[in-house]
Amino acid sequence: MLLAIAFAAAVVDSRAEDWEPSSLFVALLVLALAGQFLSVRTGKVQIGPAFIAIALAMALLGPAPAAVIAVTAVLAWSLKARTRPALLFNNVVALTTYSVAGALLFKALGDPGAETEAQLSTAAIVFAVSIAANFLNFLLVVGYLCLHDGTSLRAAIRGIYVPVLSWEVAMGALTAATVVAYQDVGLVAVGIVAVIVLSYRHLLRAAIDAQAQRDQLRNQVDELDALHHGVLRVLLETLAMRDRMTARHSAAVARFAKATAAAAGLSPREQELVHAAGLLHDIGKFTFPDDTLAGSSHLTEADWALIRSHPQRGSEIVGRVRGYADVAEIVLSHHERIDGRGYPRGLAGNEIPLLARVLAVADCFDVMTAHDSYRRPMPVPEALGELRRVAGTQLDERFVEVFIGVIDGSGLDFRHADDEILETELTTRASHGSRAGSLRR
Repeated sequence: MLLAIAFAAAVVDSRAEDWEPSSLFVALLVLALAGQFLSVRTGKVQIGPAFIAIALAMALLGPAPAAVIAVTAVLAWSLKARTRPALLFNNVVALTTYSVAGALLFKALGDPGAETEAQLSTAAIVFAVSIAANFLNFLLVVGYLCLHDGTSLRAAIRGIYVPVLSWEVAMGALTAATVVAYQDVGLVAVGIVAVIVLSYRHLLRAAIDAQAQRDQLRNQVDELDALHHGVLRVLLETLAMRDRMTARHSAAVARFAKATAAAAGLSPREQELVHAAGLLHDIGKFTFPDDTLAGSSHLTEADWALIRSHPQRGSEIVGRVRGYADVAEIVLSHHERIDGRGYPRGLAGNEIPLLARVLAVADCFDVMTAHDSYRRPMPVPEALGELRRVAGTQLDERFVEVFIGVIDGSGLDFRHADDEILETELTTRASHGSRAGSLRR
């Protein structure tokens, strides 16, 4: 129906002078053919210099010449691309409709003349009609594809048209300038615009290629992050199978540390870092013999020396995961003390990484309140009192008070993790794979 209406309109309005000068028609036809073969694909559609040739035909010739140029260009391209018949027919309908509609609109608005003010009016009219006609063409072509594929036209506008809107605006402005220049210099203006457009096409190709490379790189990073978190989840689940108590302790410490970091006003990246370090801070115990890992009241000095090696061992394990150097540093330092009497490096005060100081508070609290191998559980109020007692010597005073404030005011369930909480924390860590760039600098 649209094709019949467009064809009838072109025939009814057609006049012999629309095809004059013939040299202009031939020049625009050649530009359209060249532009069609030099077009750039973006998403479902192709854009290129052919559009400006058709727009110039609409403005400088008439409906019939514009339609002939548009359809000839698309037919020539279809022979090369072997476009399927249904899509070819839709393209012919779209190009015929938009070129005839644009040319008729130009005629309806009239030619303001060649004076300076009139030329500005001409440029504005050409620019507006070019943008409107090209958008109509987009709706006709992509609307068919969306209907055929069952996809959203609105999403296609956002994903395909909006990214190349700057190209459409530039082509509209160039079309307007060419129409005005044609009144003064004739075909020379068309030659100049051909050179400009064909050069700009290379810039557009480079921009689209760069965007594609960025998208590909982003996808690769996301896949790598997901792989990293999958590996870490396997490590934690393996540790849980061997020592469920240590795994549950790690889940609790991760929750406590992240909540403390958030309450202290640390950045989202720092919160994710300390959460990951909380889950992994005791991964070094995975290397212990079973009798040492199980713990008892008869641990020897050699056993305690082995236990005190777990930050170093854990840091070495985590450090092998690419991009987790910051997490490995927190794991290495979580048993350092403010007074310098900690291990393994004897760091003191601000020498200790900030997030390791956050983690140490959470670790101490859970160790005191949990049922583990080394001591009987302590009531929460008594544990909080002990945190305050060692603040400034063992622990950072600032984070002790922040942690206590979180417990008093947040309503968060601060208790030693059970299996459900362990699974929640493992799932949370894995789900952060798409955001893992926040851990990697």
